[in-house]
Parts: sequence; structure tokens; C-alpha cells
Amino acid sequence: MNSPLFTSLSSEAHGAVSSVMTTIFSIPNSSSTSSIIPLLNITDNTTNDSLSNKKQISPSTLMADVNNRLLKRKLLHNRLYIITYIMCFLGLLGILLMIINNEIIFLNINDKDRYICWFIKLIITITTIILVLLVFYYHRLDLDLYAVSNSFNHWRIGLTTTRIFLILFEAFICMIHPMPLYFPFISNFKSNNSTTFNSTLPSHITIDIALGLPMFARLYLICRFMLFNSYLVHNAFSQSIGSLNQVSVNFYFLLKTYIQQWPTRCLSIFCILLFIISSWSLRACNYQSTIQHISMLDAMWLFIVTFTTVGYGDLTPATYCERSVATIIAMIGVLSTALLISVLAQKLELSRSEKYVHNFVLNIKLAKERKNHAANVVKFVVKLWYLKRKHRPISNEYIKAQRELVRSIHFNQQLKQDQKKLIDSCIGMPELIVMQRDSNDKIRENTQTLSIMKVVKLWYLKRKHRPISNEYIKAQRELVRSIHFNQQLKQDQKKLIDSCIGMPELIVMQRDSNDKIRENTQTLSIMKVKVDKIEEKLGNMDHAMINIQNTLHLVLNKISK
Repeated sequence: MNSPLFTSLSSEAHGAVSSVMTTIFSIPNSSSTSSIIPLLNITDNTTNDSLSNKKQISPSTLMADVNNRLLKRKLLHNRLYIITYIMCFLGLLGILLMIINNEIIFLNINDKDRYICWFIKLIITITTIILVLLVFYYHRLDLDLYAVSNSFNHWRIGLTTTRIFLILFEAFICMIHPMPLYFPFISNFKSNNSTTFNSTLPSHITIDIALGLPMFARLYLICRFMLFNSYLVHNAFSQSIGSLNQVSVNFYFLLKTYIQQWPTRCLSIFCILLFIISSWSLRACNYQSTIQHISMLDAMWLFIVTFTTVGYGDLTPATYCERSVATIIAMIGVLSTALLISVLAQKLELSRSEKYVHNFVLNIKLAKERKNHAANVVKFVVKLWYLKRKHRPISNEYIKAQRELVRSIHFNQQLKQDQKKLIDSCIGMPELIVMQRDSNDKIRENTQTLSIMKVVKLWYLKRKHRPISNEYIKAQRELVRSIHFNQQLKQDQKKLIDSCIGMPELIVMQRDSNDKIRENTQTLSIMKVKVDKIEEKLGNMDHAMINIQNTLHLVLNKISK
């Protein structure tokens, strides 16, 4: 810090700053010296204070800052968990009260029951207002958590246009509910020429049902509640691993992990919830005061027929609402059927150990049959030779034996092909990865051994005073090639781990690695022979050097005497 270079640079910087300040703050027709010197003193003091503040930042203050941010993050996360729990409770309570209200309407209510319905709607309205307020408060806490996690100074930095749209859309979904007013039922319309529509034609539904069915969209709050109750969100280790690998631990990630761990359980829960909600929705949409209302069991039957896309025609949707619900059920039924087939195929597939046992048993069975057919081949060949020796080559017995011989040879070849197919089917992705890893280890060991041997060869040639010979240059070239090949193998291993490689690529890599292993083993055998010769020559040179040393000792002793 006290070097001449630093002092010269600081003096030059100070001169430049002072010149800039004099040019900026100089006022014409005034004394420049008296007005600028105090300003320069002020700027020098501010720069010195800022430098001193930067110097005062130590690792302890940084750790304290990180600790405060972690505590604040934990506090915000706990608040979000509590708010999510309250929102989920209010959302489910509103759905339950909406179902009770509509079921009272379905029972042909009287004047007393209308007051009960109005009171239930009032409770739904109060819970909806609280829920909408909690939606905005939840997103405000979420923005604070985002700002703390990313070290932002203010929460409005994360408030983008997309985020605003999503918040308003969520508030709109939670805002839909039946109002605490009585709306009369709108029956089938009558035209001016006194002609009426048939009861099977689409008709309107009550406003309570029209505003009550969209309340099932509040079930998304259960997904958020599952997210905050998951161990992946509560565990700090999983959060750290996800952030390091740039993987956001959100509901989509949680849904994928649940489907991968418990596919049958997740699909069953989804189908049961869909069955209950859609059946009641069909029953609610079918309500008309002039005709008989469909029962819950008939609505369940209509759901099953629509979900499986069978459509017997004994029950048909009569309103636009019912047709809309049936369309949604049919689309979800097609997707759920495809997902169910994939889950069943995964469950019915043999595990790795079961596949090994099954293939082992089949291989033993095929080997026994192949031995039997090979024995039949030998037997019929001997029989044909015996019949031919008895001069009966055109008899029926000879033709029958020849036919059996051809059949046994054909079966033997077919069994051989079946054994090959069985071995190929037993080899999967884990086996190929293990084989590839073993072959890479062998290649690395061989290349290292080759490099050591080529270094020894270079040392031997250099010791023989032939550093510029063709053999020396060739050995040096082989050494550089081996080092480059070793580095390339390491890069190939990294690419193999990072990338998603299929079966054909692994087979090609395995074939190439086997060829390289074969070449390296041949080169190793040749190099071992050469190294043995080099060791013999080095041993002879050591003996010669020892003899020369002994002779020199004797000569020196004689001279000293």
C-alpha cells in the first residue's frame, strides 16, 4: 500500500479529480480559488469516508448480514405457511357451504328455507372477502421472500407484469361466489306464437349454480398447501441442492416426484376427486323445477359412461352447463386412460432381479433343448451312415432319418438364435453403463501404463545419446498422443455422465472402447517385451559401471601407495 507506484497513481487521480471539480464548479466573474478550495476539501473528506467505510466491511459483518437474511427468510416462510393454511380452509369451507346451499334449493325450498340460503350465502360472501384479501397479502409476503432470497432492496423489483396478471387472475377466481340475493329460476323460454321447447332441449340454470360451479377452481389452494407441507420445501438441504443445480422446487417439481414415487396412489386420488366433483356438477346442472331432478346415482352413472367414452344413451345432458361438464369429463377421461395404461405397464414390467432370474431359467431350458437336438443330430448322422453302408440309401427309413436330421439341425440353429436374443434382452441401460465404466477404467490404466513405458523409453534413448534420432522423435510423438488420448477419455466420461445417451450410442461407444482396449493391450505386450530388453541392457550397463568403478578404485589405491 505504501509503494511508489501506488502513491504516484493516487496523486495523479487526486489531480484529475481536482481538475474536473474546478472545471465543473468554476463560476465565471468570481474568484475561483476562494470558492473551489472548500469544495475540494469537502469532496476529499467524502471520498475518504467512503473508503474507510469500505475498509470497515469485514467477514464477520458479512456473516451477520447473511444470518439476518436467513432468519428473515425463515420468518416469511412460516408466515406463508400459516396464510396458506387459512386460505385452504376458507376455500374448502366456501365450497362446502355452496354445495349445502344448492342441495337445499334442489329440495324445493319454502319461505323459511330461503332465509337459511340467504344466511349461507352471506357467510360465503364474508369468507370470500377474507380470502381475496389473504390472496393479496400472500403475494406481498411472497414478493418479500423473493427479495430476501435474491438480496433485493425492495419487493417491487420482483413485481413484473406477468406477476400482476397472475395475482389479479387468482383474486378473480377466488371472488366468484353466489351472492346473498334471491334470483328467481328462469325456466324454458316461450316464444310469441305460444310454441314451447321440448324438455330435452338445452335450458338455463339458476344463478346460484352458475356462480357456484366455478368455486371448485379454489381447489388449487390444496396444491399450494401440499407444496408448503412437503419435506422438499421445509428441508434446507434440498433447497440448497436445487438452487445450486438451477432447479426450482415448485409444485410442478413436487407433482413429478409424487407421480414417480406413488403413481397408482396419485392417479387413484385424482380419479376419485374428479368422480365426486363431476357427478355432483352433472346433478347440479341438470336441475330444473319443471321436470324431475336427476339423482346422485344417475349422475355417477352418467359420469362413468362419459368418462370411459362409451355413451350408452340412456342418460343424456339436457342443459348447456351439463353438456359443458360432460365435454370436460370426456377430455379428462381420454388423458386419464392414457396415463392409467402407462402406470399399469410400469407396474406389470419385471424388475431387474426378476428379469435376471427369468432369463437364467429360460437360458437353462434352451441349453437343455439344444443339447438334446445336438444329440439327435449325432444319432441321425450315425443312422444315415449305417443305412448307407448297408446299401439302402433310397429306403423310407433312410429318407425319414434324413428328414429328422435336417429338422434337428434347424431346431438347433433356432435355439442358438433364441439364446442370443435372450442374452441381448437381458442387457439394459445399467449393464451397458457398468460395462462402459469398466472399459473406461481399463483404457485409463492402459494409457497410463503406456505413458510410463514411453517415458522410460525416452529416458533410455536420451541416455544412449540419441535425442535427435527418428526413434526418439517417434517415441516422443507416441507419448504426446497417449497424454492427449487420456485427456480426451476424461472429457468423454464427463459427457457420458452429463448427457442423456441412448442405447445405440452406448453400444457404439462400447464397441469403440473395446477396439481401443484391444489395440492398447497389443501395444502393451510389445512394450513389455521392449522394456524387458531395456532392463537387461540397463543391468549389463550397471555391471559394467561397477566393474569400471572397482578398477578405478584399484588404480587409485596403487597410485596412492
